[in-house]
Amino acid sequence: MTATRFTAGMAALAALLTLTACSGGTRPAPEEEPAAEETPTSMTCETILRPSFSEELASLGWTARSETFRVGEHELADGIQCVWGDYEHGTDIAQMYGWAPVSAEQSTELQQYLEDNGWLREEQDEYVYLTENPEIVHYLDEGEYGMTYQFATGWVALADTKQGLDLVTWRG
Repeated sequence: MTATRFTAGMAALAALLTLTACSGGTRPAPEEEPAAEETPTSMTCETILRPSFSEELASLGWTARSETFRVGEHELADGIQCVWGDYEHGTDIAQMYGWAPVSAEQSTELQQYLEDNGWLREEQDEYVYLTENPEIVHYLDEGEYGMTYQFATGWVALADTKQGLDLVTWRG
């Protein structure tokens, strides 16, 4: 993939993300409350994202491939990591989102692992963000964030940009 093609594709996706991110801050309440004996919605590539964003990706002809949530060589078997793209037409543009439950011990271990591997740490409100080091990742413009993990009490989320974390709404 050429840098120009990648940059153009990412710019188009960033515009889509920005428009979608502005469409609301929380997942809308269901029209009908589930009966007490019903199982809650299961975690899928569609359910971890804002419904309007999942629908937008589907309208573009994109589908998701899911796998176990990973932080480097660490697997979190109860989580999901999804790569969305147009697999039918084989384009090289894709987006990644994920979510997994973590214990306090796992969270500390994973954060340290990322920092030891050059990821940059930021703390904001009740969240810890670990982002790819832009000096190592050469496709980012100054001030942009690449792949980022968001840690909170009991969970970790992942997106291919820090801004994309706003689209991950699953909280277990």
